[in-house]
Amino acid sequence: MCTQKTEGASAIFYLRPGNLYKDFFVAKCTSGVDGKGRPVKKYDSDHSVVIHAVLAQATPQEKARWEQIQHPITHTIVDRGHPKAVETDQLTCGNRKFYVQGVDEPGQLGLYTIYYVEERADV
Repeated sequence: MCTQKTEGASAIFYLRPGNLYKDFFVAKCTSGVDGKGRPVKKYDSDHSVVIHAVLAQATPQEKARWEQIQHPITHTIVDRGHPKAVETDQLTCGNRKFYVQGVDEPGQLGLYTIYYVEERADV
């Protein structure tokens, strides 16, 4: 546990392994039609775009809100700066894959970006 003094007030925060920044590789979604006329969705993972962000479990309120619009989420990813991924992109962290269900840029100032994602183990 660390204590940080800030002008008369003390802030206590816990540093636990696994709660720090992680690197997420962005795989852009491309869709089209194959030779037989069937729709195809592919993810181009050239690892050129990297998000250095914090991964957290979604709260029950966030899960319920996204369930109502038919986009289930399991986690939120918070990044500094403008959005680097859009809805339908895939984020990869190690052997874990996350599908971006929604992107929120609070205040539209480009300071932070919240990605609402669903972790998928079946791909």
